[in-house]
Amino acid sequence: MSAIGAVGLAGCLGDDEEEFSLEANAAGAEGTVHGDVARIVGDLIEEKTDGAIEIDAFTDNELGGLVESMENVQSGALDIYVNVYGLAAGFYEEAQIFDAPYMYDEDDPYNDLIEVTDPNRSDVAADLIEDIADETSLRSLGTFPQGTRRVSLSGEPAYSPSDLAEYLLRVVPVPIFEETIVGMGAQVTELDWGEVPQALATGSIDGQENPYEIMVGAGIQEHTDYVLETDHQHPALAFWINDDLWNEFSEEQQDLFYEAIQEAQPQAIEQLEDNIEESRDAFLDEGAEIIPPEELEYDEFVSQTRAHIRDEFPDFVDTIEDIHGDTYE
Repeated sequence: MSAIGAVGLAGCLGDDEEEFSLEANAAGAEGTVHGDVARIVGDLIEEKTDGAIEIDAFTDNELGGLVESMENVQSGALDIYVNVYGLAAGFYEEAQIFDAPYMYDEDDPYNDLIEVTDPNRSDVAADLIEDIADETSLRSLGTFPQGTRRVSLSGEPAYSPSDLAEYLLRVVPVPIFEETIVGMGAQVTELDWGEVPQALATGSIDGQENPYEIMVGAGIQEHTDYVLETDHQHPALAFWINDDLWNEFSEEQQDLFYEAIQEAQPQAIEQLEDNIEESRDAFLDEGAEIIPPEELEYDEFVSQTRAHIRDEFPDFVDTIEDIHGDTYE
């Protein structure tokens, strides 16, 4: 990041505002919400600040892997990273609460998660995000939906948690992601995402779980017999920024960042919804069978998974219930 004193900026910013050239990294591929969020926000913030703040957005973890990118934002070596809250769990355990399974409104999960994780609209979110920033120098400016996570399997179909007991699934190496799949009944293993297609092809794992567009981006449909629409998580993609950098912005610039993020959020939802049918069809075209929620023992997945999360993360339950708005059982 570079900051250069600006002279005579036009528009709504004052003449003494600094100019910032920032770099943002994302794990997602171009064309996915995960990959496109930083570019969309960058375009909006550049317009709103008349070019005083620019964001050069990179995808596919071009500027470093998951943990490396989080560490680099923490240290200030990287300005912005877009990824799930759970990746901050290694720095501040409670950050992963925002990725708890079966927590958001199942009828409108994307709008719900945006609202209840917004530090400007939710006191619970504001307090938790402030605690994360104080402890880690990682600040989230808002949340975008990554998509709804489903389970892909090779072999026989599964309809209930007991059916999953014989399956070995690759999981995201974050405690609440891993324990979600354990709670759903499966055996789990951690693999780098780049190794997953080969592991599926050789049969060393039986499946994995992700949103449709991320699965298709990696070619998972080529190694899948069944997709279980368990809808177990709606992960919240945080727009992480180094907190020291954040404090270099004027209050007006900070407000414009929040404004840009709020304008980008509906675009993200629209993009996800547009991509879902196309991505779903990619599995059908490869001969996979999709098992929708109504054909699963869905309530059993919900209750068993929530019970497991309560047991594994008892200190999280009060906050989860505050976000969820009801008892979490």
